[in-house]
This record gives sequence, structure tokens and C-alpha cells, in this order.
Amino acid sequence: MSGPRLRLHPHQPAAVEAIVRGLELPADGRVPDCGLRGQLVSATGTGKTITAAVAAKRLVPHGMIGIIVPTLDLIAQTVAQWRTAGHTAPMVAVCSLGDDPYLEQLDVRCTTHPTRLALWTAGGGPLVVIATYASLVGQDDDGEAELGVASSEDARGGPGVLEQALRGTWGQRMPPFDLLIIDEAHRSSGDAAKAWAAVHDQDRIPAKRRLYMTATPRLWQAPPGSAEQEDGRGRGGRRGRGAAVTPKSAAAAESSGPKSGTPAGLVASMDDVRLFGPVLHELGLMEACERGILAGFEIDVLEIREWGDPGPDADPELVRGRRLAALQAALLTHADAVGARSLMTFHTRTLDALAFARALPETAAELRATDPHTYPKRVGADWLCGEHPAAERREVLARFADGLDEEGWVVDFGILSSCRVLGEGVDIRGTRGVDGVVFADPRCSPVEIVQIIGRGLRQNPGEGKVARLIVPVFLHPGEDPEDMMASSSYRPVVALLQGLRAHDERAVESMVLAARGAGGQATGVLALDPNRPEEEDRDADDDVASEDAAAEAEEQDGAGDAAAADDRRRKGASNPEMRVRKPSEPLLRFSLPRNPDVIAAFLRTRVLYPDSEVWLAGYNALRHWVADHGDARVPLDAVVPLGATARDAADVDESTTETYALGAWVSEQRRAFKLGALKAWRAELLDELGMVWSVADTRFHKNLAAARAYYDVHGTLAAPRDAEVDGVRVGHFLSNLRRTGALAGYPEREKDLRAIDKDWNPGWPADWQRAYVYVKQLIDDGEKLEVLLPGVTVFGDDIGTWITRQQRPEVWDALTDRQQELLEGLGITPKADERAETGDGSWKALSAFDKALAALRQYVEREGTAKVPRGHVEHVVLADGADPVEIRLGVALSNLKSPARRAKLTDHQRAALTEAGLELP
Repeated sequence: MSGPRLRLHPHQPAAVEAIVRGLELPADGRVPDCGLRGQLVSATGTGKTITAAVAAKRLVPHGMIGIIVPTLDLIAQTVAQWRTAGHTAPMVAVCSLGDDPYLEQLDVRCTTHPTRLALWTAGGGPLVVIATYASLVGQDDDGEAELGVASSEDARGGPGVLEQALRGTWGQRMPPFDLLIIDEAHRSSGDAAKAWAAVHDQDRIPAKRRLYMTATPRLWQAPPGSAEQEDGRGRGGRRGRGAAVTPKSAAAAESSGPKSGTPAGLVASMDDVRLFGPVLHELGLMEACERGILAGFEIDVLEIREWGDPGPDADPELVRGRRLAALQAALLTHADAVGARSLMTFHTRTLDALAFARALPETAAELRATDPHTYPKRVGADWLCGEHPAAERREVLARFADGLDEEGWVVDFGILSSCRVLGEGVDIRGTRGVDGVVFADPRCSPVEIVQIIGRGLRQNPGEGKVARLIVPVFLHPGEDPEDMMASSSYRPVVALLQGLRAHDERAVESMVLAARGAGGQATGVLALDPNRPEEEDRDADDDVASEDAAAEAEEQDGAGDAAAADDRRRKGASNPEMRVRKPSEPLLRFSLPRNPDVIAAFLRTRVLYPDSEVWLAGYNALRHWVADHGDARVPLDAVVPLGATARDAADVDESTTETYALGAWVSEQRRAFKLGALKAWRAELLDELGMVWSVADTRFHKNLAAARAYYDVHGTLAAPRDAEVDGVRVGHFLSNLRRTGALAGYPEREKDLRAIDKDWNPGWPADWQRAYVYVKQLIDDGEKLEVLLPGVTVFGDDIGTWITRQQRPEVWDALTDRQQELLEGLGITPKADERAETGDGSWKALSAFDKALAALRQYVEREGTAKVPRGHVEHVVLADGADPVEIRLGVALSNLKSPARRAKLTDHQRAALTEAGLELP
């Protein structure tokens, strides 16, 4: 059968050409004894499978092709992609998926019997045989086996199914391969005596050509000791493997084992051209991100403080359970902060993946009950492991990728937990895709880390997403994050960075360069600690200091960008003609504030990452404009020299004399922002430069500056309508903004005003608020209320007369409860009313205290107790036939018990409350 054809992405033709050149037979047709061999080293998610399929059609259009993959899931996925690439030849899968309807639909026959395999393939090509690595492992005598996930790499014994079919069985023999493609080839490296290493042996698995494909080439050195040491026997099995796995950067394998010594056995290292051949084409992780092939990414270090020290004797399972619960809450908070809607969590224990997925919806519901604005309403959570049938795994993956739950409803937030089943090669695409991955368990090898990262970096062409790589760090009680270099809590971050460096050294190098350029200023990167209060009161001096530090850090960040750009120029990072994205350095975020010097030592930095060279030129031009003019108010016709703006760009000639229409570029950013088409991180970058998004914004910020100046003098934004500051009619400005709906659609403006004065728009007249603030300032400065008599003025307002008026019973009763509470906090109470004790006077004439006292007496008489729930409302009847009046008795009594209110009660009022049955603290 044939499926829809696809067009190669711009980076793939070069890879196809390199493979064809490297594996094309010489003109005389003679094949070397070991066959032709070569490597395709390309970042995960860059389309190696399609590239190999297209190259195979050109190399051996009618030949015998073999494909080795690590898992059952990859068999179905690879077959589908080869069909899409135009391969219509018969296909045979050496696996146990004979009843899989999806493979039947793709016209693939399945077997695990060597004789049947030899019979089906005896006629030769055109034919494609696809098998898992398990087919290289010796099987039972009857030849029947369940060949699924390749988990027996160290098995020794007789020949596997492929080798038996190639040797010949019962008079049938499978012909040698014209092309053998070994996907995830790093799995065949290491111990040269293990079963999977048979794929290198020309006598056992004959092939004219071999193409090894991997994103993570592994370079090995034999350790001292016996071969059994490398095999892991006596060292705790596979997890205790003793061989030194040395990625391209030797430093990335510091924890992998010894690096030197006399080899005790043969090893298969991917730098051995006799076994793996030369590297025919290479595409690194950072280059793939720079060119837009893969998504840019941010590493979010989610620092979670543990509630208490479990102690050395604590049950490990209890500790794991507590951490999983804390991680769930932290992830939901973090997802809201960064806008993530779909995350994958990776665990090393099946039970952890199951527990995480099953408990998440309940956790989300509990959190939403406390804060419905932050936490999602509909949460979808599922999990997968190797025991799930292949069809079910495909169904769950498709549902997750489309953002659906089991019932087909669209979820607000989706989680897919897994345990060692969704690593290598699995391509997860849908209407929602994958926003990020979570390393829920730090016990991952560098190769596993890179493969997990690949699940999040895949993107559709031109999508421009930013994937999130989330690493939870559990801080012990009292642990200082500044001590991270010596803290075992940060081992998961170290493991992730080592894995990244194994994939591409530049990923970590760029972090170091930018971090060193940040100087020594302390900076708060992102406050996402789930146990940290959302709002913290800070005095004005601290705010100013923080702003100054941030400004200095921003200047230093610019210097760091320049250093990184210079380094890329020296190294020839990538071909500017081929690149369609600005270099998108990874951003490492810590959820707690950190000193950049500490971060640099820990390979952490913050790097700006525009999406394309065109956008970068405009951004750099605006940055220089701000540096020269002090603001980002750029006229529409502004034109600047392009050479001056390109000094920090890696691919622009510094000697150019061209000009750049900066005004037009800024106008285009405003238009995109208004249409909602501007990427959020682009808007953030522009905001850091003080971007003026509209002419109206310019006027607003000018008036806001005047309002801030007024507040600095008066302590309030409740200005009279005729107030002016430096010629700006600030009173008129604030009065207009207080109108209903004046700030609809402008939440940032509301935020800016509240940042100056949280009571800038009270629920009562501004004149009242202004007088209250003046009185409070005097009392806070030590003035006595008794001396604030009529005639005492502040800035022209007679506050003495204002106080006397508030004490009048008819005025007092017209105030809101909040206004009364504010006045009582200053010691201002209404004039005493003798009718309060009799209960037969005018209800409106009673003070708030007397109303509460009457309600309390009625409640005690009916209920027999003075313990009143806080939310209780008492309906008080003063006289027969009168309408009941609602009194919020619970709130009133709670307020009376507060220290501030209690201190202001008179002896007469205390006695009345005691008589009514209320015991005051």
C-alpha cells in the first residue's frame, strides 16, 4: 500500500545526499569485506527515519532492506513513515504483533519464527524487514519468542531469529541485506560480546551497506578488570555498568565510570570507523534549534521546599509519596505561570507513574477549590508502561497529543506519565502536542535524558514553540539555594545538564558564557516556589534597590549576549544561509532568586532568544536606540545605521553601512501585539526595553509618572479633581480612570496604579479617602486625636471638621462597614447614644457596637451560648411588628476580639459584652 507523500524539510536533502555518497558502491561494484558503513548523527526529532527512507529509495530501490529498532512502538511508527516516504515494497516485521490491526492496515506481515521469516524473504528484494534488537538475542529451541521491547541486550547464547534466517533453516534462507539501517545505534555500542553487537558482525548479519543512526553517539573505553565488570555482573546489574560511557564531551561522563586502564575485553565504540563507519552527516541539537527544526527550550528548575525533615529512619516509600504529591501541586502552579497545557512526566518506577497519573485529578480539584483562577478545571491524566498493549499505547498517545480525556472532552491541562516506554524515537504530535517534559525521577542515564528531551522538542514547521524541560528539586528544610554547588538536592539538574552536553556541548557552553556576563548582581529569576506567598509586602526602599539591580543585570546580560555571539562567530556555529532561526540558546530558570556568579559556576544562565535573524536585527536596533536616547519612543520615520545595530549579531558584517527602518519595525511589533500575533516572550523582551505599545500608552505613562509624584507628596492617589503636578492634570486623569469600565481591557494599567496606591479607587468618595489618609499620617506620626480639632488643615483640607462630622450618628450609619472599621482603627467612634441600652430608640441612631451588642443578646437568649460562627448573620427585631434587621454578628464579634479593636473598648462596653456572655481574650 502507499500513503500520502511528503516533502522533505529544508535540512533533510543535504543529509540524504551525504548518505547516498557515503554508501554508494564503487564503480566496479565490488563490496568491501565488511561492507560499506556510515553514521547519521542527528538530534532527536530531526527526521532521521524519513531521511533514511528517502536515501534507501535512491541507494537500493529494488533491494533487500533491513531496519533494526529498539521497541515495538517504533516498528509501527517506522513502517508508517516509510510508507509515507513512498516505500510500497512488501514489509515483514520480526516481532510478536501479528494481531495488530494497525500493522495489518499498513500491509505488514509479522513473525517470530526464523523458518517462516526465511520463507517469506527468500525471493529477495524489493523487500523491507524490520525487527527489534530483541531479534538478535538467542531464542528458545522452537524458535518462537515474544520479540518486543529490547530489554535483553546482555543476553548471551545461540543466534537470534534474524541470524538463524540468514544462516538458513529447513531448506529456506534469507538473502543478505543490500542495506541494513540500525536505528538508535548507540544501543549496539559498549560490550562487543553482547547479543546486540551481532549487528556489527558481517559473518552473522551480512549486509552490503550499514547505516547507523543516533542522536547520542556513545564513545567507550574498556574499564580495568574483567569483561564481567563491564557487563555489570557483580556491580548491581545493568544500572551498575562499569564501562566508561564517554559522549562527545569527555567531561559529560564524569560519573559513568573509569576512563583509563588496560582493556579487559573488546568494546564497540562509535568512534571506531571499522565498526560504525565515518560520520556521513551531523546535525547537533543547538544547530537544530537555531534553524527552527526543533523547538527552543527552557530548563525550569522547580525548587520545592519540603515541609519537614523526614529524618534518617523515615520510610522511603512515604518520602516518595510526599514528594510526588508536592510535585503535583508545584507542576499545576508552574503550568499556570508559564502557560503549559500538556506535560509528560517520566519515572523510573511503574508504580510511581501510575500513582502520579491517578492522583493528579484529585490534587487539581482540591487546589482549584482554593483558587479557581489559577488551577485548571478539567484535568486529564493517564499513564503508560511496557505492559500496555501497543494499540492501547497508540490510543493514549493520540488522545494526549490532541488534549482529550478518555471521554473525548477537551481538557484544560493534560499529563501523561510513563515508565521506560516513551523514550527513544516515539513521535508525539497532535492538535496540542507536548509543551514540555518533567524529569520526575533523577535516576536517568545521559542517553535517556536526551531521548526524553526529544519528546518535548519536536514541533511543526514554523511553529516556533518553546519547550519546557522541568526538573524538580526538593530542598531540605532550611536549605539555602545559594549553596547549590555543594547540595545533593541539585543532582537532578546536574544530570540533565550532563545529558544535554552529551547531546551537544554548545547547549551548556552558551549557558556558561551568558552567566559569566551577568556580573555579580543578585537577581530573582522566577518566583515559582509553591510554598512561597503570592504577594509579599516590601517597603519602597527594597523595591528601588531591586529595580536598580535588575537594570544593572540587564546591561550585563547584553554584554553576555555579545560574548556568546563572538564565540559563535569564532566557532562557525552554523551556515547563515541555511539558518532560518536566530540562535535559540537554552534558558535555565531557577524558581528561587540566585546570584549570577553562583549560577555561572553551576552552568546556568539566562539568554535572550529571538526567533529569526530579521527580528533580531530590529530588536538590536531598538536596544541601541534605547541606550542612546534613554527611552523606546521611536518615531515612525526613524532610520538607523544597520552596522551599529549588528555588533552583537553573529552573522551580520560589522562593516556594513546599510540603514535600518527602525520606526517601521517598531510599528509592525505594535500591530502584531494588538492582533495577538506577537509571541509572549518577544513581548517580554520588548517590555524590558520599555517598549511603547501605543500612543495612548505614552500618554498614560506620562500621567502615571505625575500621579506617582503626587503620591510621593500626599501619600494617596485620592487627589482632588483640580490637582496638577508639573502641568499635568493628575486629578482629572485619576477621576476619569475611576469611572466604571474605564480600565476594561487594560489590566496592566490597573496593576500599575495599584502598585502606587492599592486604595487608588476606593468604594467611597475620593475626598473621604484623602482626609482619612491625612488623619492616619498624623496619628502614625504621634499626634493625638484629641488635638485634631476643627480648623486643623492638611494641604488645605480641614481634617478636624471632617473628624467631627464622621462622629455624628447619622453620618456614621451612612458609612460602609469598611469605612467604619478604618475609622475605629484610628480611634474614631460615633458619639455615644443613650438609647442604645433601652432598645426602644431609633435603630439607625445606634452605633455599630450597639447593633452588634443587641444582636449578641438576641443570639444568646435563643441559642444559650455566645459562640457565634464567623459567617453567622443575625436578624434583630427591636420591637413587635418591626421588620428584622440583618447584622453580620460573626464578623462583628471576630473584629471585636482583635487586639486593635479590643484595646479601644471602653470599660462600659467590656462590661456589656461580659454581661451578654462573651468572653474577651
